Formats: sequence, structure tokens, C-alpha cells
Amino acid sequence: MKKKAGNKTYKLWTAAALSTIMVTSLLSGCGGGDKGGSSSGSSKAELSDSVEAKENTYPLKFDDTFTYWGVMRPNIAPNFTNMGDTHIGKQWQKQTGVKIKFEHPVTGQDTEQFNLILADGNYPDLWDYDWRSFPGGPAKALDDGVILELNDLINEHCPNLKKYLKDHPEVARTIKTDDGRYYSFPSLRDVYASYLGPLVRSDWLKKCNLEVPETIDEWHDVLTAFKDQMGASAPFTASNKSDTFFAYAYGVQNGFFLDDGKVVFGPAKKEYKEYMKTMHQWYDEGLIDPDYFASGEDETTAKMTTGRSGVTSAWAASGMMNYIPIGQETEPEYDLTATKNPVLKKGETPEYGYIENPYYYGGLAIGATCKDPVTAAEVLDYGYGEEGHMMFNFGEEGVSYTMENDNPVYTDVVWKNENGWPVSQAIADYILAYSFGPFVQDSRYQEQYLYMDQAKEAIKTWADTNAKEHLMPEITRTSDESSEYATIMNDIGTYVGEMSAKFIMGTEDIDSGFDKYLDTLNQMGLEQAVEINTAAYERYQKR
Repeated sequence: MKKKAGNKTYKLWTAAALSTIMVTSLLSGCGGGDKGGSSSGSSKAELSDSVEAKENTYPLKFDDTFTYWGVMRPNIAPNFTNMGDTHIGKQWQKQTGVKIKFEHPVTGQDTEQFNLILADGNYPDLWDYDWRSFPGGPAKALDDGVILELNDLINEHCPNLKKYLKDHPEVARTIKTDDGRYYSFPSLRDVYASYLGPLVRSDWLKKCNLEVPETIDEWHDVLTAFKDQMGASAPFTASNKSDTFFAYAYGVQNGFFLDDGKVVFGPAKKEYKEYMKTMHQWYDEGLIDPDYFASGEDETTAKMTTGRSGVTSAWAASGMMNYIPIGQETEPEYDLTATKNPVLKKGETPEYGYIENPYYYGGLAIGATCKDPVTAAEVLDYGYGEEGHMMFNFGEEGVSYTMENDNPVYTDVVWKNENGWPVSQAIADYILAYSFGPFVQDSRYQEQYLYMDQAKEAIKTWADTNAKEHLMPEITRTSDESSEYATIMNDIGTYVGEMSAKFIMGTEDIDSGFDKYLDTLNQMGLEQAVEINTAAYERYQKR
């Protein structure tokens, strides 16, 4: 590696210049990119065993200041205007010995301000962004000299991240381009995560003398009882109109996924018709929220906590742990339980379900104009070591957590914040584990953050599926593929949403209209989109 004297630009070149794609449209689920094909044979496909990264001693000696650019975390924003004012922002600087100037775009203007930075050409040193969504993908950002390739930096200056990637080859394969280039210090989890799934009013189940539903038929009975016996005007509702947890029973998911190792598009499977027919029947029977296609998160919260709805799909933390205390303000017996994803035959293990890849965010890249890439890499590598891991996940020992029986336990500065902040905001002052950052999220954080027993059980219940077998990996598409794919899927996404609404509400007959719907999808280029994703998946397999 060489640092160009008298020039802020520090380039790390590979043998081939490749370009890539944009990440997902609404329905794709994956992104990134390169030229694919023979590029998977790049000599930089693996981190070097012959080069030993030097151990870093913290705090580092660095007299300058790095600039950090990234969207303000939503749980920080209500109480701070700058991440540098938080305990975790200050602790990060103290522990690494490096001053960081945190810069955040105005809420709602992040895309505009990101583009202004690109046009200016003077990039942040530490750049917090999901690079999979960069136009042309992370490889395009590398090729255009926007961010630095990290292979040499990781090999020589990042012992913590390098060790983690060597110990977790599947993660390593996921976070690089098809030609083997690393582009960011990733946000990772230590497990596949299932934090979203179906919820049902368990207090209503008891009053209706019903068991927790498993099959589609049992769900129909529950929704009918909630309507007839509990007076629910919208027995099932959801803030996310792409919600498909009932579709899982029919072998259908939103977007692209894997079936028997092949890339498929859920709304084009023949089973989607049966799912639509069921939803239409339930809609006609008044079992589905009549405002299902118009309401949002606030409306769903109101309906779930005031007796208008008894079933929804929600997050364990922001949904379940939000609904229960609100509901209990007026109904002390109010309670929710998570259910497994529906099946057609009782006793079956759900085949599909919501699941998140351990690599769940783009991470922090080093801007190509970084004043000192080596030190920047050492700062970012800190989070993958033991001290950084504890800091980002639990904060400062003796302040935000204490060790009890060799386990970190959050203190009352989190649980009983003196400012009266909600736990989600109090914890965000001290840690980054609730959000994204250059480290591995510790499952012990989630075990505590989900402080309600119902939520703890929920993530276990939702995880009982074979969904991992169907999860699309972080594929990358070429620049040419990306452009074509985006055009196709933007139109298809709109069309699928419109037709699904018509099928469910009955303004379009399913039996006579479904074949036409499939033909239209193919005319819009669905087969080509499947081919593009299949080619990208095959390249991923060769990484």
C-alpha cells in the first residue's frame, strides 16, 4: 500500500476494473454488484494467509480529525442533534484516541445531500451508508473512486475484522463484490434474526375459548370469532401492505427467494392465486381491515390497542412491546402472543417466514479522499475487537452496564432514565447495537432489550421455520443488469401491488384474471428479471 504524498487521495487498485449494480427495488431483497462472469476468479477473492495484520494499540496517536457522515439514528434524533454529543459518540473517540466530527444530513434530505457530496468530490473520511444501494452497487463506487477498496487495509491493519472474516467464511463471502473486493466495515449480527412475525390477542383467545392458531383454517376461525364475539371491526390489520405471513402457508413470499436452489418471484408462483383467493374470501367476510390498503403504522397501533383489531404482523420491539403497555392502559387483561407462521396442515414446520441475514446493513466505508486511510481503518477495526464489541453493544462498564456472572447487564441509566426517555432512546445514548455500526451485534443485547417475556418468546417462535433455506444471499448485479433490472422491477412492483389489491377487494375476478396477470408480468420482463438474479446468484456461488 502507498499513501500518495501531497495528495489526499489514496487508491487501492485491483487487477480488473469492474462495475456493478444498484441494490434492491421494493421487491428484490438483494443488491450490490460487479461485472460478474470470470471476475469471480480474482486473486483477491480471499484475505491473505501470508500477510499478518499488525496489532493496534488503543488509544491511537492521531492529531487530526476525521469527518463522519451518516443519517442520524432515529432513536438518537429526538434528544440530540449530533451523534458526537451522545455517550457512545464520545466514548468511541476516547477509546480510539481519534477525534471525529459527526455530520448528519437534514431529515428527509439524505439522498439529496449524498448526491451533493458525490458532485463535490471531497468525501467524508468515515462514510456511513448502505453501499449496496449505491447506483451501480459497491463495485461501481469503488471503480469511480468514491470509496476505497479495503483488502490491503484489512490484510495489514485490521487484525480484528480479518480474524472474524477468516473464522466466518460465509460472512466474508457475503460482504464483498463478486470479484473479491471488500468495500466497507460491515454491520453484522452473530445470528440469523427473526424479529418480525404474526401477533394475536391472547386475552381474546381465552375469552373465545380458542387455542393459538396454526393452520389457515384455524386462523379463519380465530378471525371470525374476533369479529363476531369480540366486536372487532378489522380483525386482521397490518401497517405494511406487503405483509404476507398468511401467504407463507401457500409457499409464497414477497420478492425473490430460493425454492430448491432456484430463484423464484413469489407473486408469480401459481400458489399466489390460492393465497389471493383466501384473502378475498376473508375480505368479503369482514375479517380483513377495510382500510388495509390505506392505513399506516399509527393507524395499526390504534386499531391493535383499542379493540378494533386482534391480529397483525409486527416487530417484537417497536410493535409488540409498544402495543401491550398502551392496550393495558384501558384493558388490564390486554395481552399478545406470537404465533408460528401459518401452515396448511397441522403439525407442519413452517417452510417460510421473515428472516434477516447476519449482514444486515452496508456499513462504514472509507472515502477515497480520506486524509489517512490506515488510521481510519484502525479506528473502524476497533469495533470488532473485544473492547470495541463491548462498547458498541453495552456502552461503558459501571455506567450503562455491569458484569454479573460474566454477563453484561444494563443499569438503571437505561431502564430508568433520569430524563424520562423511553428505553429505546435511553439505550441509544450509550450503545449502537440497537442500530448499525462497524461491529458485530451481540445477541445478549437483544435478549435484554426485549425486556418483555412475550417478546423474548416471540423471536423464538418466529424462528421456528425453514426460512433460512429460502433466503436470497447478498447477490450483486452488473451495471448493465442493474439498469435493466431496476426498470423492470419498478413497473412490476407497482403492478403487483395494484393487482393484489384488486384481487383481494374483488374488483378483479381472480379465476378469470390470474392468467392474464401472469402473462402481463412476463410481458413486463419478469422472466428477464429472474434470469438476471439467477446469473447474479450463480456468481455469488462462485465467490
